[in-house]
Amino acid sequence: MRKLVFGTIILFLMTAVISSPVSAKQLGEKLSQGSPNAVGMDQNKLNEIDQIVEDAIRNGVTPGAVVLVAKDNKIVKETAYGHAQLYDMGNKLQQPVKMTKKTIFDLASVTKVMGTTQGIMKLASEGVIDIHEPVATYIPEFAENGKDAVKIAHLLTHTSGLTPWAPTFLHATNPAEVLDYINELPLEYETGTNRKYSDFSYMALGFVIEAVTGQRLDVYLENNIYEPLNMKDTMFNPLEKTNKKIAATSWGNPYEYKMVDDPNFGYYVEEDADDFKHWREYTLIGEVNDGNSFYANQGVAGHAGLFSTARDLAVLGQTMLNKGSYGKVSLYNEAIVDQFTSPQQFGQGYGWELNQTWYMGNLHSGQAFGHTGFTGTQVIFDPVNNLQIIVLANKQNNGPLASGSYSSTGLLSRTIANTVYESIINE
Repeated sequence: MRKLVFGTIILFLMTAVISSPVSAKQLGEKLSQGSPNAVGMDQNKLNEIDQIVEDAIRNGVTPGAVVLVAKDNKIVKETAYGHAQLYDMGNKLQQPVKMTKKTIFDLASVTKVMGTTQGIMKLASEGVIDIHEPVATYIPEFAENGKDAVKIAHLLTHTSGLTPWAPTFLHATNPAEVLDYINELPLEYETGTNRKYSDFSYMALGFVIEAVTGQRLDVYLENNIYEPLNMKDTMFNPLEKTNKKIAATSWGNPYEYKMVDDPNFGYYVEEDADDFKHWREYTLIGEVNDGNSFYANQGVAGHAGLFSTARDLAVLGQTMLNKGSYGKVSLYNEAIVDQFTSPQQFGQGYGWELNQTWYMGNLHSGQAFGHTGFTGTQVIFDPVNNLQIIVLANKQNNGPLASGSYSSTGLLSRTIANTVYESIINE
């Protein structure tokens, strides 16, 4: 069960401030609308993105998308395409729901960097968490089964040795039971010797945030990250909090059912998929697609569950590019931003992915950082060019391919990114 580290909590209470005052020189410039020409970009080249997205929609990659491009604190493109919902359990709607710039998306694993990593960065900046400390410093029971040497940094770089994936919902019915399950997990490989992208690393980080703050993950992030930045459309479990339009995702959970049911698909699982009696058999709208987040963690988890809009994500992205501040709000210090977005083990940043040409394109500065999400979401931030490229798609609503997988939006994101960089006029 979760144990709070009381000394850490006291430090947290002393240091946690929603928005720290900053001097005029430290103020982070806020986003505003601007023309491409004003920031040295070719309008005609940027316009090519429209055809790129329309082609992807026509080719069945995704039913819709929202693309936002910002440079030098100016939003130079923000466009919605296609439909927020085209299908209901495989049946094409007679009146599909149009996509808008304000559509809210299930971010899937983009939760890792726009949610959990943000919390860790803030707590590390305040000295509440030391990323070089063992996880067991904050959750003592985590040390079970040889995990005593796993540090926060290992979780952030996916080098902890924890298995990439397992269906926790077959063993746990609530977050406390999920934490017990993680605490009891053995390591799959020796800590620090390899990198295996792991949802469990980020589930564990979510529980660390909860342990040191005494707040549920969604509450902490809302109070300390999203509310100060006025990100009103960023939340977990949006059906409980908003009546705004949310993009539809999958037709139930066929992908995860197949992961459990088919030993040759994804990860080998000993359990029988049909023993689980709670598979969703309806189109998901406003419920997190990820089964471990929805079924076992009640929609709030460190690895998945966050929903947001392109505009809200751009505010947080600009905060990163501003080295931790936005307007009069200061979330964390410049040293933390530099540390988390610099190469660590196996070329991975702390939470952030670096130099991923498959969705960032091959024209970025080399210091670009970002992340992707299983539902079709991509965020790319380039500090050298003070540039952000946000591509949000709802690809799962087109349904799975014959293989059981979904179409990839990596090529779509990469082509958009290359086009954005090609639009930058070199004087």
